[in-house]
Amino acid sequence: MTSLKAEIAATLAAAGLSPLHRFGQNFMIDERAVGALMEALEPGPGVRVAEVGPGTGVLTRRMLERGATVLAVEIDRGLAAVLTTTLVPQGLELVEGDCLASKTRLHPRLEAFAEAPWRLGANLPYDVALPVILNAVALPRPPERVVVTIQFEAAQRLLSRPGDDAWGATAATLQAAGAPRLVRKLGPGSFFPPPRVDSAILAWVPERPLPAGFGSWCRSVFAYRRKVIPGALRDAGLTRDAGVAACAAVGIDPERRLESLDAPELVALFGAVSPLAAP
Repeated sequence: MTSLKAEIAATLAAAGLSPLHRFGQNFMIDERAVGALMEALEPGPGVRVAEVGPGTGVLTRRMLERGATVLAVEIDRGLAAVLTTTLVPQGLELVEGDCLASKTRLHPRLEAFAEAPWRLGANLPYDVALPVILNAVALPRPPERVVVTIQFEAAQRLLSRPGDDAWGATAATLQAAGAPRLVRKLGPGSFFPPPRVDSAILAWVPERPLPAGFGSWCRSVFAYRRKVIPGALRDAGLTRDAGVAACAAVGIDPERRLESLDAPELVALFGAVSPLAAP
């Protein structure tokens, strides 16, 4: 039986391609990791899945074989040509281009795809992983579930809690909308070529709508994370008195530091602050 590594290497060689560092190409070659991702994602008939960075189509093929409808976005022209030959005839919708229209927007086709129930399943390139996840969960219709591979350090960041060094706006934004969990930690040997860091399969499911503007507000106030809440809100553009009033409105002690608030508390504070900040 041909290993995934040999299969991918042969596909690349036949197309005259090699992994490109600038696109963050580290292809999954661990069958157990692929199986774990599939098990958590649960693609099947009627399930619509968006994939970013399909590469040679290891995950894509398995999703299509299970009857899922798959939209894949691939920035590498050479790999897009390979997929056009191998998997587009099997029903793959392929978009060649950047998965991000900007730091705060997904590719327009991905946003259009998300107008109906969908899931995000991918071996994400490290440099776009967090923007892809955060932009996806902030959409009017977030994915029904996210199951992706990301850098292990990034997974720790997204799973962090108040009091952890990694706790910040990124984790708070993701947790404000739903629940992340670690599916499996992956060593460098799970990929070809092997990265210099560990990776992880991260899953997320939505629990509540993310308030519009919460992510950008969270980034703003976390710039002053070590200050007491009214001080952090003041430095983020609100008067101190308004900050005290916002704390009182949601029952939060104004002497607490901003970094001590968990995601639900931050959402509540944002809801109290927003009317006070309006012109």
